[in-house]
Amino acid sequence: MRPTRSAVPLAAVAAAVALLVTGCGGGDGGDGKSGKIDGAEDAGKKSPSAESSSPGKEDVAGDFRTSDIELPDDVKLVFDWDQPSDPDKAAALDGAADYMRAQVHAVAEQDPKDPVLAKHVVPLESAQEYAALLVKAHVKDEVTVTGQDRYYREEVGDVVDENLAEVSFCVDQSDFFAKKIKNGKILRTEENASSYMRFTMVMEKESELWKARTFQYKPKAVKQCKG
Repeated sequence: MRPTRSAVPLAAVAAAVALLVTGCGGGDGGDGKSGKIDGAEDAGKKSPSAESSSPGKEDVAGDFRTSDIELPDDVKLVFDWDQPSDPDKAAALDGAADYMRAQVHAVAEQDPKDPVLAKHVVPLESAQEYAALLVKAHVKDEVTVTGQDRYYREEVGDVVDENLAEVSFCVDQSDFFAKKIKNGKILRTEENASSYMRFTMVMEKESELWKARTFQYKPKAVKQCKG
């Protein structure tokens, strides 16, 4: 499938953020509100190296398992992916991983204009709009995030024009929660359909760095992402 260059309308991005943030700490049986992105779970475990994606490690170009983006100690992002053999696809997947890390970094910093996030998005496109609105929603609700966010069942499309590639994956947020900034209270939720989502983004290569350009999501992606 050829990646599209068109941006998602801002209203659609805002609607996505509203659903995602509501799903973290609230929604089906939750005891709070606001604070997480939503996703997926329960795919078979892969090699330990695929899960050892701790931020703060020395970044290795084209390897999603390493990153120089530092996250709070109580946040763990697990990239349960296989490393592509094609170097361009590997670099695009690495860029997608750092886009997810950069979102969490911006939420932790409570800064929609976080320089770390800005480094990993194409300006004025839907991936940037989504991330900025996501951070603003957390700031408004005075929450950050805590726990484990897991990404799996990745697909990387063919590279087009040497600088565009579509990346999609499931996200499991059954162990990822909102946390009140003022008192540290964790707004836990039970696993439910909103814990499973499918993210799709077009990555664009700019000056050797693959950045997120467009962003789409499928809510409650239980059929695709569970079992």
